[in-house]
Amino acid sequence: MNRNKNSLSVCIIAKNEEKMIRDCLESVKNISNDIIIVDTGSTDKTKSIALEYTSKVLNYEWNDDFASARNYCLEQAQNDFILSIDCDERLIDPDFVLSKLAQIDDNIGGIMVKVVSYNDKKEGKDIFNNKMIRLFRNNPNIRFEGIIHEQVLNSIIDADYKLTDSDIEFIHEGYNHDALTMRKKQKRNLDLLLRQTNSTPDNAYNLFQLARTYLALNDLENAETEIFKAINFSQNDDSVKPQALNYGALIAYKNNQKELAQQRAELSLSLLPNQGFANYIIGECNFDNHLHQKALGNYNAMLEAYQNEDLKSNIIGDYRLPTSQIYFRIGRSNLAIGNIKIAKDNFKMGLEYNENDLNCLVGIADILNKETDYENALIYLRKAKKSAPHRKEIDGYIDVVLKSIAKANQSNTNKLNTIIDNEEKPLLTLSMIVKNEEKMLRGCLESAEKIVDEIVIVDTGSTDRTIEIAKEFGAKIYHFDWINDFAAARNEAIKHSKGRWILYLDADERISQFEIQKFRKSLSELSENSGGLICTIESPHAKLTGGESDVHRGSYPRIFRNLGIDKVKFQGRVHEQISPSLKENDLQLLQSDIIIYHLGYDQSRDIMEGKIERNYRMLLQHVREEPTNGYAWYQLGQTLGHMNLKKEAEETIKFALKCGNLSPMIEASATASLAQFTGNDKRFEEALKWSTRSLELTPNSLYAMNLRAYSLLHLGKFEEAEKEFEKTLELKSKFYNNAPTSGYDIDVPKSIIEEGLNKSRNKIYPKL
Repeated sequence: MNRNKNSLSVCIIAKNEEKMIRDCLESVKNISNDIIIVDTGSTDKTKSIALEYTSKVLNYEWNDDFASARNYCLEQAQNDFILSIDCDERLIDPDFVLSKLAQIDDNIGGIMVKVVSYNDKKEGKDIFNNKMIRLFRNNPNIRFEGIIHEQVLNSIIDADYKLTDSDIEFIHEGYNHDALTMRKKQKRNLDLLLRQTNSTPDNAYNLFQLARTYLALNDLENAETEIFKAINFSQNDDSVKPQALNYGALIAYKNNQKELAQQRAELSLSLLPNQGFANYIIGECNFDNHLHQKALGNYNAMLEAYQNEDLKSNIIGDYRLPTSQIYFRIGRSNLAIGNIKIAKDNFKMGLEYNENDLNCLVGIADILNKETDYENALIYLRKAKKSAPHRKEIDGYIDVVLKSIAKANQSNTNKLNTIIDNEEKPLLTLSMIVKNEEKMLRGCLESAEKIVDEIVIVDTGSTDRTIEIAKEFGAKIYHFDWINDFAAARNEAIKHSKGRWILYLDADERISQFEIQKFRKSLSELSENSGGLICTIESPHAKLTGGESDVHRGSYPRIFRNLGIDKVKFQGRVHEQISPSLKENDLQLLQSDIIIYHLGYDQSRDIMEGKIERNYRMLLQHVREEPTNGYAWYQLGQTLGHMNLKKEAEETIKFALKCGNLSPMIEASATASLAQFTGNDKRFEEALKWSTRSLELTPNSLYAMNLRAYSLLHLGKFEEAEKEFEKTLELKSKFYNNAPTSGYDIDVPKSIIEEGLNKSRNKIYPKL
């Protein structure tokens, strides 16, 4: 084989990469006359795009082995050195490659390349830096090893070559995808890693990668199991050890084992002092434990590690939090210990790195509000709102400042204007959003038309007779482009609603009939601090597996005071809520006797699966936008449960609880769901714990009480189970007489309760 000394071949493996491959090839086309692309089964335009850049586009039958595919590509290389790059990577400065090759001695076999992976976020880029061998000598003894997360390092060392560092840099975009795409990718990786780990069960690197994949899938239990092995199998002088300790610290932190998280991170720092990842975990632990001075030291050390990178840290891979977010954490710690002026400067420094960093914007606004500089506080908050219009909590912060202004002015002007406006406004508006509801809409409007003064309907794209039916009832009709956001559509309806109060219904709902005049009189006389009337929603739920429908009962404020869209609005892309907005305005919620019958879940299997899939996509978007919104995570967990992804559902609902911001009613529902999941998995001690917690929050929940009774029965605590079933049976007789006290309750069939009662009396274990 004739080669030019230190000439370069480029090796790529690809499959269905039409969106990525062109940019990759553009970045390397000028540094090599030998570009080889091994295609493992593309069905899109990948190969045709590749042929624009090289004639060496080769077919390879995929065999679930990345090293095998890469090595086949290496065998085709003609030049002295090989650059291995993926389709989702970009070479930043080709001149660095050529200049480095010109300096290479014969004893050098591999060259370190900096690979920068990132994930775009509103608050900046999440960045992970890693030094990897991607440029190496073309030698038949140098080959990749490992069916996934394959490495070439060992073969270079075994061939008696040395390594050298370089300034060559790749940008890796492979982790900058939507959640669903990333989940599919991680699931594929998991299958390959499990196969690889089974063949080499004590390989610390494989175990570490397996733990990382479980972590990405939010399977914290298996992540902990595998990272524990990785830590124990790796040696202190092994590059895997600090990585395993760092991710072990992160897994422990997510499991709320903060002492273990700190121990692992500190051990990692003892092995490799100049790194940001470990300092980040320790800082978060210290801050959570109110050790703010220590946290401040950790965050500053984190910043220093990023500003003074070293090769060892880059070889093991160092997670880079956006710099603006580090300054936010430094400012947050200074604020906690009373260094207000320094904290303000920290937040401003963060904004120099990212002028749209929401945490820094809100942090400065909070300080300015406390300093009574309301005008500038509003400037920062409105900038935050402009940067992230869908972040509902910013509206709440703006309202806080507006309230501060109102209190400072001590003016009654707004109150006087409200009184004047109320004399001219109708009492009650029916507010709806619809799309293609010709089968359901008439029944809804017939149930509500005599109760309300005005009907406002926002249509999001109907193509049937929906609008025609709405016009029959004198509805005011508006159009709104659907943007996968129920709250946005409902808020559009609020904008057009003139009533002092708003009733919101869906087309598949019917409001119960009651004494209309008495209701309207009481509604008009409610005190100004009354913000909403809680209604009972009765909803038959069709079982996807067949059988009779379950009847769910929940309590929600469906009638609320219309203070204008600037003050009261819905929050949440799906399963949207009005109550957080009412509470932010210090308005009370009152229980009513009104019942709303919801028909939307008593549908065919196909229709229900379509709704579940739609909700799943929207909830994924919601939790990306608001990653600490417990209610959104709870609803995502419920949806995963409907999709029969029980393990994922359980972990997601547990995460919702860890967010710490669920209302008692929703926490009761979440813990009841966990009791159901763990009971179905025959983990009855856990089921007992969760059902007991649910009943502590809502003592009259039939669903939770029945779950607790069956948990006791399965555990052989027959006397306790008997008493619990007797209480459940008594509660069952009153199920439809009382308003539900949790986010939802379920009408458990009497026969199921009686069966459990008989088994407990006769000391018979249920069949598993």
